Amino acid sequence: MKKIFSLLLISLILSGCSLTSKNLSTSKSPIEITYWQYWTGFEGKAIEKLVERFNKTHSNIKVKMLTISEPRKKTLLSIIGGTPPDVVSLIAAWVPELANRNAVIPLDKYCEENMITQNIFMPAFWKMLTFHGHTWALPTTPTATALYWNKDLFKAAGLDPESPPKTLEELKEYSNKLTKRKENGKITQLGFLPSWPMWAFGFYGILFGGSWGDTESGNITANNDKNIKAWEWAQSYVKELGGENVQTFQEEFGNYQGPSNPFYTGKIAFEINGVWEGNFIPRFAPKMKWGAAPAPNKDKKLITVVDCDCILIPKGSKHPKEAFEFISWLLKPENIEELCALQGKFSPLVYSDREDFIKKHPHPYIKVFIDLAKSPDATFFPQTTFYQLYARELRRAFESVMRLQTTPKEVLNKVQRKMEKELKVFY
Repeated sequence: MKKIFSLLLISLILSGCSLTSKNLSTSKSPIEITYWQYWTGFEGKAIEKLVERFNKTHSNIKVKMLTISEPRKKTLLSIIGGTPPDVVSLIAAWVPELANRNAVIPLDKYCEENMITQNIFMPAFWKMLTFHGHTWALPTTPTATALYWNKDLFKAAGLDPESPPKTLEELKEYSNKLTKRKENGKITQLGFLPSWPMWAFGFYGILFGGSWGDTESGNITANNDKNIKAWEWAQSYVKELGGENVQTFQEEFGNYQGPSNPFYTGKIAFEINGVWEGNFIPRFAPKMKWGAAPAPNKDKKLITVVDCDCILIPKGSKHPKEAFEFISWLLKPENIEELCALQGKFSPLVYSDREDFIKKHPHPYIKVFIDLAKSPDATFFPQTTFYQLYARELRRAFESVMRLQTTPKEVLNKVQRKMEKELKVFY
């Protein structure tokens, strides 16, 4: 009963969180606000549909939406030039830099006035956008990581296609059974390859209970012992298969978003990937039978790495109140759930963990990602002002590890030293 009451309260709060037009403007003509966003394709059409609905149902405000490339760069330039948009959609990783440059308006006052609190959102998403005492943005379309597997390959290897590995030991055991080679040692099929997709490098430390840093303190922990052990575990796959054999095998890989993706063609049986993969498998491998489940990990916890798109008000916005009315309207359950479903993602709202939302969602395993994102062990890459540099250094380091050019300990110590120098600049 207490849970039902809490969900009802959240629904009522979100349903009534829009500011009234009389508080914003007494003008007969609608106030036009400029909204910058970067989604294209089916994702762009999804937000376009929501903006059109807002404009049809609001006589006091008109949203002029512009789709832009390089949103981080253009947003900063527009603020410097004194001509920023009124509201912007960005990825969460860019928020710390904007906040540090005093380029974004804290949303605390607007959230308080509209009864938007952290209890409405899944904890990880609120936390990643709230730091240094302020909430800088609100989450819109989130993601989480999970293990995807090819059920057809499972069946062919004599494995139960409905039973993915639940431990790291089982992952290795299944991977061996799903690996095929020719007599000359050439690999034709792999169970699991830690270097695919390449952005999974940040996930392995988390699998072993490690951490890449802390958002509030700005501390970097690249050479955390558990991170090192995780990368040693990842490297062991390549050592066992042979570095040259793996390199030759990878040369046949196609682009990620295309029919020659090795997971779509059956060259790889497992991958750790985000919720968005549910959009691409039906498009590029429509005949493949697949599943998604929590990734096995060392501590047997419900572990995932989350991220999200978010919406914020840049410094210099001419109509911040009207901008927030649009934000609060977008975050009503019926609106944000539709946007997320159209983009193949789950909603950041706690309220959205409901049977009717889950049953109508196009991703058949969306409940897996909701449970992962709500888990107390859900984590995210540290929100740092030098996120792009740190992520790039880690990616290069992981590539060298996968090519057997160095040891995880050596290269992560190197990354740690370099990023500690950056800390002196930013903190």
